[in-house]
Amino acid sequence: MDGLYYLPLGGTDEIGMNMYLYGYGPERAQRWIMVDCGIGFPDEAQAPGVETMTPDPKWIAERADKLDAVFITHAHEDHIGAVGTLYDTLKAPIYCTAFSAEIARRKMEEAGASPKHIKTVEPNTPVNVGKFEVSFFPMTHSVPETSALVIRTPAGTVFHTADFKIDPDPVYGKPMDKDALAKLGEEGVLAMVCDSTNVFEPGRAGGEKTIQDNLRKVIAGCTGKVAATTFASNVARLKSLADAATANERAVCVAGRAMKRMIAAGERSGAAANFPDTVTEDQAREIPDENLFYLVTGSQGENRAAVARIAADTHPVVSLGKGDTVIYSSRTIPGNEVEVARIQNKLVERGIEIIDADSAHIHVSGHACRDEMEELYKLVKPKYAIPMHGEHRHLHEHAASALDWGAAQSFVVTNGQMLHVAANGPRVVDEVHAGRLYRDGNMVIGSQDGVVRDRKRMAMNGHIAVSVVMDDEGELVVESDVRTTGAPKRTGRKGGTFEERIAEAIDDAIEDAPRKRRMDDDSLEELVSQVARRTANKLWGKKPETVVFITRIEDD
Repeated sequence: MDGLYYLPLGGTDEIGMNMYLYGYGPERAQRWIMVDCGIGFPDEAQAPGVETMTPDPKWIAERADKLDAVFITHAHEDHIGAVGTLYDTLKAPIYCTAFSAEIARRKMEEAGASPKHIKTVEPNTPVNVGKFEVSFFPMTHSVPETSALVIRTPAGTVFHTADFKIDPDPVYGKPMDKDALAKLGEEGVLAMVCDSTNVFEPGRAGGEKTIQDNLRKVIAGCTGKVAATTFASNVARLKSLADAATANERAVCVAGRAMKRMIAAGERSGAAANFPDTVTEDQAREIPDENLFYLVTGSQGENRAAVARIAADTHPVVSLGKGDTVIYSSRTIPGNEVEVARIQNKLVERGIEIIDADSAHIHVSGHACRDEMEELYKLVKPKYAIPMHGEHRHLHEHAASALDWGAAQSFVVTNGQMLHVAANGPRVVDEVHAGRLYRDGNMVIGSQDGVVRDRKRMAMNGHIAVSVVMDDEGELVVESDVRTTGAPKRTGRKGGTFEERIAEAIDDAIEDAPRKRRMDDDSLEELVSQVARRTANKLWGKKPETVVFITRIEDD
């Protein structure tokens, strides 16, 4: 029996890393489409040394011949960031509106994939893929040309909201077409898969233009050089900041590749035209401090972004000091608070003033608050509510609220759960693998590969390397050599260093071991590792990660 299926691989039970699958057909023989293909940014405690992470598409990759298309709702990294790196795994055409297509093509090129696989689609123009008819429905958000998806199937229509808010007078684009949504609701919507980010926030997020006067006033009160940071993809906010600076007779310099790329993409696509004139970085050096304004990256505490380098006084272009100001026109994403605070403390130490959304009304969220969510439910009138884009507490609150907003039933579905969306009542029919892939240097590794796990263990417990040299009779040729990393140098007691004490214990254990064990490399390696870890634990209270090198010298 044919049916409609919903399967999130990322973006539920978390905020970010969005990847959703919709399937249609007989059970276990469906054809699939994917909605969004995003990345996330792990913190050092979660995945030390890792640059980015993505949902693991293993389940759909094993059925790549049944994946017919990928649809990208908008150009935020947590929705579009992995289209290049995962293309060779998915091998399906990628559909976007013009602005997102500009960003997606660059990501494909950077990953060594052909940008020809990116298909540009006009809003409200249906794309027919198998049993699916998908249309991009313009919404307002904090990046140009954000679209919800109207997904029509023989089983019914799904309205996939993506990220959204209701901005009645956006800087770029048109307001959300409420009449069209009401008409869609009258036609009948089987399910709405809806953003949950701000479900705990009462009222409305507020329109972008509501903060423009405040931005002008804040900049007017600054004396020295001013740098402002926000999300690079929020081109409307960049324009608001640049307009406010220009109104205060400050020249605008964009110091950051990501921001330059987003502004250029907006101009090429036509989604964000009429950006204020800017000066080059070389020209900025000749402009008096009181007439200079920088747009810089790093609002979320990214170590290699401009704000972090300004705080460390290592930025090649922007140099700020006492009497200068950094404006944070953004909110800190949960999980980034420690890094943002660390960088802000460095700025303050250098005499730089910080103005943020807590001290002035200079930011509005890109996500709908409760009143907007309720309004959308009243317009679309979905039979079923399926919350997405939220941690577990967001999903549950959203599911409960959706019943008050008119949904007949609501369902909390998390990553890896396959929901059969049937007219007589959805139900979870399967659970599949939904892990993580990490971008680590030039390689992509799986969360189960052990690389990150071992790195975390070394970070917590240190590392021991042991070299053992044996002759062909199973006797030690020289004393064992021990080297430690991330461990104490001395034991605090008489009788040698930490490394020497471990080496002595290893040599004693080898000499006492039966000859059969000394002659077997695997058995000897196990013995040496056990003794090294046990001795370290006795001296230090920790068991470091241990690697053993055995060399055997034959007697000529």
